[in-house]
Amino acid sequence: MTTAGNTAPITVTSADGLVRAAIDSTGQLVGLEFAPDTFEQTDPAELARTVLAVVREARNETPPDIDPPTRQLTPLRPPRPTPKRARRAR
Repeated sequence: MTTAGNTAPITVTSADGLVRAAIDSTGQLVGLEFAPDTFEQTDPAELARTVLAVVREARNETPPDIDPPTRQLTPLRPPRPTPKRARRAR
């Protein structure tokens, strides 16, 4: 799974093994692969449903520190200064 500082895509394979999709940390589809015999084993409508399901599943596996509206990593807040640090900053 992708985490802050790690840009490896999230990869999900369909239950039948015919479709594999990769999603990056921003939720963008970065890879889509089909098994060599995919077109012999399924019809176009079923393949389309499988592709959509695999992509949805991969997007649902984005790490919890991704902000859903922007699909960006949530920025870390700097630590609050202690009273001693605040006095030095003046």
